[in-house]
Amino acid sequence: MKKSLYSLTLFDDIVEQIDDLAFTQGTNRSQLVNDILASYLGIKTPEQKIHSVLESISENMAGELNINQTNQNNSIYFGKSLKYKYRPKIIYMYEFKNENDGQYAVLKISSRTQNQNLNALFNDFFGRISAIEQNHQQPDCDSGNEQTNHKFVRAFKHAGSIQRDEKNLSDYLTRYLKMIDSAMDHYFDSTEADDLNDRLDSIYQYFFND
Repeated sequence: MKKSLYSLTLFDDIVEQIDDLAFTQGTNRSQLVNDILASYLGIKTPEQKIHSVLESISENMAGELNINQTNQNNSIYFGKSLKYKYRPKIIYMYEFKNENDGQYAVLKISSRTQNQNLNALFNDFFGRISAIEQNHQQPDCDSGNEQTNHKFVRAFKHAGSIQRDEKNLSDYLTRYLKMIDSAMDHYFDSTEADDLNDRLDSIYQYFFND
């Protein structure tokens, strides 16, 4: 949806209550008025759609990952401890970015470990996943991808566009998160396996066999 600047004449008492409500909800006057009008007209704003998508992802991942925070600045955080020595903590974060070509989801994965050997394993894992995505022609594998310093970023400019059907978008982002989490667990259980790439590829195809 395109936004434009409009001038409205409103009663001061109404504006005062709108500002109070906006403060309570952690938003601003323009956004709240926009949401109220959209609700009255039966229209979902992009922000409302993002909120709904994040809530769906949260529900889909319940019992599998610990939800640290949700719907803060159009993002959601998940945390987990790997079944690996030192029990390193991993952070998964979905956020929605707004660019000229629209809003889309971005997945960021990071660890807080300073262990060089473990960081090297993370880099190797992310490299294998990127190669698998290239082989299967994942539509966004070259779209804003960044893999540096044991961190991984996947920008879903196509598959994660807010213009997509809400249910399909939620389903896709959930499947991708489950795929990457399952693959990571398997990787750290069998880093020395000769057929590790084949096993990771099988996990990818299990979640994206279509």
